[in-house]
Amino acid sequence: MSSTPRHMFLQLDRNNTSPAERLALWQDLMSAAGKVHIPDPETFTGYFTSLALGDLRTMRVRSGEFRYVRDRQMARNVSRDHVMINLTESGRIAGEVAGRRVMAGAGAVVISRLASPMDVILQEEAEWLALIIPRAILDKYMAWSPRFDARVLQPESTQAILIGGLLRSLDRLSESVSPRETTCAARASLVFLATCLGGATPALPRVETTEDLVRSIRRYMAQRLADPDLGPDLICREFAMSRSKLYRVMGDTTNIASVIKRTRLRAVRSDILSGKHASRSLADIAKGRGLTDERNFRRSFVSEFGYPPSALRKQVGANGNSRHAELEAGGSDLERWFQGLDDHD
Repeated sequence: MSSTPRHMFLQLDRNNTSPAERLALWQDLMSAAGKVHIPDPETFTGYFTSLALGDLRTMRVRSGEFRYVRDRQMARNVSRDHVMINLTESGRIAGEVAGRRVMAGAGAVVISRLASPMDVILQEEAEWLALIIPRAILDKYMAWSPRFDARVLQPESTQAILIGGLLRSLDRLSESVSPRETTCAARASLVFLATCLGGATPALPRVETTEDLVRSIRRYMAQRLADPDLGPDLICREFAMSRSKLYRVMGDTTNIASVIKRTRLRAVRSDILSGKHASRSLADIAKGRGLTDERNFRRSFVSEFGYPPSALRKQVGANGNSRHAELEAGGSDLERWFQGLDDHD
């Protein structure tokens, strides 16, 4: 038998091994937690392959008839607590597991603990797939219950069909599967099994939509108006994206720098309209919103609103806040673009 840290393989046939060798090798393969009895070593053949998926391990076994016994003493000596989920592809498995009668034909799924007593016969050239999972890992995805031990899911049941499909899919993975793909396969398998078996599955992370990302960027911009460095580069660094992706997310025709400037101007306008900054100079109010060039600020303000900021302040001083609603009534596409920020804070 050749092995690597990830992959194990053994094939026994009458051409390459003697009956005594086949018996010894099969016993060695299965003896970690039990004893093998082969009724006819002369005709017995066996095939075994296994692939590690992180802490999980897949198996495919095809063999002649043999009996597998793990008595109570052997079960107590099992040092690590694992769960085996077994799919019978052909043949039949019959016997007793954890004190319960078990009969599994083609398509049936059997769940058992490696630390449970077992006395089963694999009959009629049985072939089966298995997934072995450490209990400590399985417990993170579902609460193990004694009712799962020696549980047989009949071939026609939805659970057996779904779990059987999972085991067949895992069996198709090659030993060249990457570490990232291995992690993905292991986690997906655990969540899938927990769902099929009725366990409490962990909350899956919410997938952020484009709308969520746009809203987050808008909120970030609104909160950083006072930062003179606020611009496409800063936003790209904050959200770990390229400039092309930023423009694609926000809309290919959107000029981010212009949006930021217009937002700052409207923030200054709102500050003036509020009447709460009467003691501050217009230049100081503008600086607090990230508009540090006073001359450029005044020119841009006139371009955006059609009147200078000093005229707005004079009007607010003469009329109080009564004109606020009227001045704001026109709205703008930009304000609608930022609509919803307050509702999602």
